Amino acid sequence: MPGVPHSGPSTSSTETATSCGRKKVHFGSIHDAVRAGDVKQLSEMVERGARINEVDILHKFTPLHWAAHSGSLECLHWLLWHGADITQVTTRGWTAAHITAIRGHDACMQALIINGANLAAQDDWGCTPLHFAATHGHSFTLQIMLRSGVDPSVTDKREWKPVHYAAFHGRLGCLQLLVKWGCGIEDVDCNGNLPETS
Repeated sequence: MPGVPHSGPSTSSTETATSCGRKKVHFGSIHDAVRAGDVKQLSEMVERGARINEVDILHKFTPLHWAAHSGSLECLHWLLWHGADITQVTTRGWTAAHITAIRGHDACMQALIINGANLAAQDDWGCTPLHFAATHGHSFTLQIMLRSGVDPSVTDKREWKPVHYAAFHGRLGCLQLLVKWGCGIEDVDCNGNLPETS
């Protein structure tokens, strides 16, 4: 997906054999451990002095952003319980909730909401997590956010609402859900476009 960093295997890890013949991977950074979903190594790294809100050099993500990206619910919970900054943003203005909405990780979104994530937070283009869930067709994630009470009529800098994004990207399930929650298909953007013709 453009704009979202690759979360594949890192080259900054080493392997050692255990007494059972299984290989244990030692990650080179807290970010690698989180991407792999290894809460034990995450915990050990923080105990050894790794900063819980450390921003990685390449992608400018914190461990919480990586947990949201990879869908690592256990790491996400651990980070939140140990004081990770839920409001910290990436260089694009994305919170962990924005990233979770892009990826469609429903359980992670629920955890973020329970821990006080601001679903009205807008990125550099004025998009909220609702806009991203609608764009990417994640209707379950969208419904979780709607049930939390977030305003579905918030607009971005172009005056597009989540309903515009759902219609433009052909996300019928999201479009139907937004209409069910009171969004109008007659809402026009700054150019006079309707969601169905945007």
